Amino acid sequence: MRLLLVLLALIPLPIFATACTGADAQKAQDLLAQSRVAAQSVSSEGFTMKISMDAVGKSVQVDAQGGMILKGTDAGDFFATMATTMPGVPSQDIVMVKRGGSLRMRLNGVSHSVSLPAGMKPQTAAGFDLNAITPYVKDVSVTTLDVNGRTEDEVTGTLDGHALLSNLPGVSTGLLSKLGASLGDIKVQLFIPRDTHLVETALLDMTMHMAKQSLHMSMSYAVTSVNQPLTFPQ
Repeated sequence: MRLLLVLLALIPLPIFATACTGADAQKAQDLLAQSRVAAQSVSSEGFTMKISMDAVGKSVQVDAQGGMILKGTDAGDFFATMATTMPGVPSQDIVMVKRGGSLRMRLNGVSHSVSLPAGMKPQTAAGFDLNAITPYVKDVSVTTLDVNGRTEDEVTGTLDGHALLSNLPGVSTGLLSKLGASLGDIKVQLFIPRDTHLVETALLDMTMHMAKQSLHMSMSYAVTSVNQPLTFPQ
């Protein structure tokens, strides 16, 4: 459910590019290592997310909130409620609920349910494990902040988007050339409070070019609860 950021984090990319080095790079690696350890104790998580996409003079906004169960007998269950807005198009209200072997989606009040394959394992992992994409980091910095009395470390990284896109499983540079597709640098900001060591806020900004058109996307993700009871939509 963490959309692009988590999908990127979980992709088994080949490590061949040169990762960023230096004092801040080492700090960032240490902070992310701490975060991975802390995430092992997370059994459930609530979140809010906002996505903005701009292309061909139009803007689409997606506001979402939800929760996921990461450990225990209900591990893999999640829910998300989403509202989309686009100029000239009626707003779309979407509810997605995965409980056990069933996935239910409700669009503007109309529900549909599907059965999931038996033995299907959840693919979501607790925490933002960005270790898989560190080879594509071009630059990284670490800043210490005071946010409402909490000390947080802000990890800001710039990723080589084109190199990352070119090495996704099933994607080749030849295919990208035929499509006229390229991905610019990806800026990622992670905010990690020192009292939890968890990535509690993440920001992403990227632009993809396809032929003569461009798509700009920004995303913000914030943790709203950890290890608290979740109320699934009916």
